Amino acid sequence: MTTETEYQNLVAQLRNRPELPPLRPEHVWHPGLDAEIARLSPLSEWIGTRADSAASGQALMAVLYLWNDNLELAHQLVQDLATSTGSALHGIMHRREGDYDNAKYWFRRAGDHPAWHGLQSRASEWLKDLAAKGGLPAGAAGEALRSITTQGIWNPYLFTDAVAMITSGAGQDESVSLLEELQQQELAAFLRYLESRLM
Repeated sequence: MTTETEYQNLVAQLRNRPELPPLRPEHVWHPGLDAEIARLSPLSEWIGTRADSAASGQALMAVLYLWNDNLELAHQLVQDLATSTGSALHGIMHRREGDYDNAKYWFRRAGDHPAWHGLQSRASEWLKDLAAKGGLPAGAAGEALRSITTQGIWNPYLFTDAVAMITSGAGQDESVSLLEELQQQELAAFLRYLESRLM
């Protein structure tokens, strides 16, 4: 069982990775962190006692596995998690493995998830600031990123299409780092949402 301090240290390691999690990971980033994530218990005393604590704790572990690029263990946790959060994380996992149609299916099942509300405002503000400094690329990838700044709510389908375009080689290399930053913001949004429900 992991203490709250150990949990916070684990999250800090993931947030402070030397490089952002790739859009399509080829291997687990830090195998040692997988062991630390596995020691988490969805029912640890410091996690809380809400009615959905077990499901939210399971989803929290899935976010951490996703952040550590372990799509297989994340998938094991979310494949039978019949919640909006489970569906959203299932979609993220499939997007990261390159199964874009399946990702969109799970995003449809998730519906308008509360984690996406804060994500949209953060992402929009960050991209608008980059655009003002001339930091957004030209072409289709840049258009997709500009579209994110004008939408009212986070659109996981648009983000999935942008990732698909870039990973297929149709976009510019500078777009990859921008999408990886948005993906990092997405994982952070789900972590904040789950922590607010559990702690």
